[in-house]
Amino acid sequence: MKNDKKPSYGFDNCENQKQKSDGKKQTVRHENFSPPKQSKQVEVTQADFGAMVLGVDGKELQVPVIYAAVPLAEVELFANIEAYIKLPTSAKEIKQVRKNVYFTQCRALPSLLGIDYVNLSITGFIHKNIHYTDRSGYVRDVGVDVPFSCNQTVELINRRDPSITSLKNTVLERSEIDQNKMGAGHPKHTQVNFEVFNEPIECKVLASFINEVDVLKKYDKRGYFNKITEKMELSIILKLLQNQQVVLFNKQYSDDCHLSVMERIQQLRENFER
Repeated sequence: MKNDKKPSYGFDNCENQKQKSDGKKQTVRHENFSPPKQSKQVEVTQADFGAMVLGVDGKELQVPVIYAAVPLAEVELFANIEAYIKLPTSAKEIKQVRKNVYFTQCRALPSLLGIDYVNLSITGFIHKNIHYTDRSGYVRDVGVDVPFSCNQTVELINRRDPSITSLKNTVLERSEIDQNKMGAGHPKHTQVNFEVFNEPIECKVLASFINEVDVLKKYDKRGYFNKITEKMELSIILKLLQNQQVVLFNKQYSDDCHLSVMERIQQLRENFER
């Protein structure tokens, strides 16, 4: 019997491949590669570790300054808070009260008193999870939030960088002499504005303390209550930071040939305001 099938040499004809692919959607299958199996762990009988103090190598700076976060002050704030809580059901006794302090806003704004002061604004709440026993003897829990807000002027230990304001929407008029050199020609209006981006003052909360007294109210004849008056003393300890350019050594570094960034900004501002 005669075999009309053409021999295959490992490569199909390009025209045959094109005819096969016309009008048919081809799918490409990817093989799933499983990750290597974890080797069996052996039992460790002893592992000794040691430590050796090494020297610290550093780069010698030609200009002894760095750009780093500078602690401006470490502040402790006090707040007296009184809250009124109504329980969803009558209670026989309070078993436990868990408290957590959360801060929603902590901002330090430059004060008008000078670069040694900032206005500190803090907003947050105290979340309380109250566990109590109801009339049936079951332990129930209820969660409440006690909000607080504080605004205080704080004196800094390290000075903050001076805040430089921006100049916007200022239209200046520039006049040129006319062609006859006898007076001013038609004025040309130009607009000059500039923006200066100041480093913000960051707040880092370190700790919080709560001194609390709970006053149970609205007792009935059987000794059940459903209202609590809380008197709290809240203490917040935080750190104020600002990124500044700091001199590493006490020796004075002066460069009469170049202006500093702040000097150049002040120079540009004075030129614009003239």
